Amino acid sequence: MMMRGFLSLMMCCLLWGTAYSQITYDITGVWENGAGRTISVRTLEDGNVEGEFLDSVVVADDGTFALRGEVNKKKCAMLMSAKNGFRTIFLDGKPLRLTIKESEYSYKNPSGPYVLENETRDQAAAQAMIQFWGDDYIRNFSLGGLGISLKRADTRQKRDSIAREIERVAKEQQDQMEAFLKSYSDSDVAPFFIEVNMLRMMSLEQIAAFYDRFTDRVKQTEKGKEMGERIAQLKRLAPGSPAPEFELTTPDGGKLALKDLRGHIVLIDFWASWCGPCMDEMPNVKAIYEKYHDRGLEIVGVSMDNNKANWERAIERAGLVWHHVSSLKGMNRCSVAKLYQVVAIPKLYIIGKDGKIIAKDLRGEEVREKIDELFEE
Repeated sequence: MMMRGFLSLMMCCLLWGTAYSQITYDITGVWENGAGRTISVRTLEDGNVEGEFLDSVVVADDGTFALRGEVNKKKCAMLMSAKNGFRTIFLDGKPLRLTIKESEYSYKNPSGPYVLENETRDQAAAQAMIQFWGDDYIRNFSLGGLGISLKRADTRQKRDSIAREIERVAKEQQDQMEAFLKSYSDSDVAPFFIEVNMLRMMSLEQIAAFYDRFTDRVKQTEKGKEMGERIAQLKRLAPGSPAPEFELTTPDGGKLALKDLRGHIVLIDFWASWCGPCMDEMPNVKAIYEKYHDRGLEIVGVSMDNNKANWERAIERAGLVWHHVSSLKGMNRCSVAKLYQVVAIPKLYIIGKDGKIIAKDLRGEEVREKIDELFEE
């Protein structure tokens, strides 16, 4: 009886501990002239700045609003309202009180209307994180155009001028990252910066160096440990490492495993029917396949779709005649996407006949040149 009572007590303690681990959010405030309008909060899951819906409320007649609930762990989130931009917040269990002012939306300062009364360093870090995201979006757009201009430049003077501008933009990015680290390397928000701003676009070396600047306490937070493991996994995906094995479902309901293609050079293409850049890349992938398939090249398209009809329709319309597999769970819930650290598409891996990674993250001409090189050896 005593043992049974002890076990019951332990079970109650475990259940209480699980409930206690939940993070409550209590967001209240006043929206000037906002009566009848809707304000919502969306969490930044897996660095997705569009977010996952969490909660919403209609502003009362007196302009007040309240959003209250729980999340399963500390998270960054976006407080959003139509035509009034957004404010990035950190859900850490502390109450938030703010005023939303009536003002014109500005893409340069989307958080302008939101005035947080109890600003903390973590809340400021969340703002700095999303400010970098917005600035980097513009920088990457600019760098894309500069890259095209550099290829078309017909004089040394033009090439040198464009190269200096590329260098200036890159330095601006680096300076902004350095400023974040100087101010917030000891903030619980710092690991979220990697997830939101770095995993999609930056090299392993950049990400690891950034993470190494965090304080030991931040590295031991839940998100800090998660990012440490993501970096370790990226290192395991470096060229020369064995490609992680996987098996997924084909359009006809069969199964295809990576090991089934051992002895071939394999191009793994992570894509989706809804991804414009992926479809833009397909003519290049088709040309590579047509040139080298008879010599042993295999391509596996791993779709991030969650709609089977859309997936199959895209394959047929684009004439993609190579192997195709999908979990039909989208990108965030696909186990193979997590295994290969896919946070943005298109993403390519080239696997050698021995099952080891030869190259990754190549695009356009880079892919064709690498495949040409492999078949010329």
